[in-house]
Amino acid sequence: MATARVLRLPQTQPRRDEGRRSRHLRLIPGGAGLRLTPRAGVVLTVLAFVGLFAVAVCHALLIERQAEVDELEAEVAEQQARYEELSLEVAELSSPERIRTEAMERLGMVPAEDTVWLMPDEPTPTTDDDDDEADEEELTPGTSAARVKPYIEASP
Repeated sequence: MATARVLRLPQTQPRRDEGRRSRHLRLIPGGAGLRLTPRAGVVLTVLAFVGLFAVAVCHALLIERQAEVDELEAEVAEQQARYEELSLEVAELSSPERIRTEAMERLGMVPAEDTVWLMPDEPTPTTDDDDDEADEEELTPGTSAARVKPYIEASP
């Protein structure tokens, strides 16, 4: 059987070489510079909880307002859809074909036949530049009715 031999036991003490090197970490004499009293610790803890509570309240208000905004946006979308429906209905009701159909069916109107234009028997008198004063007298309201009256009486 083979036996193992231990040449050296592990050292538990630091080596003497390490003590000679300068360490980059060292202790500051006098201890820690800032120490909190128990009262200061309690005050800071209470302030931290008050701050967290304020953040939670602000978040709750934000969520509540966002719910109101969402409701308003839904209402706006609904009203826009209604507006589009009503616009379509107005377009349908104001179409000439629908108006013609309603006039004929509900009101008993009939479509007009050919348009008849009335022509005077006498040609229109021409005016000369010398007779400007005479033209002004003929265009007065009293004389214009007298000129048109024979044409009106002659029509059936």
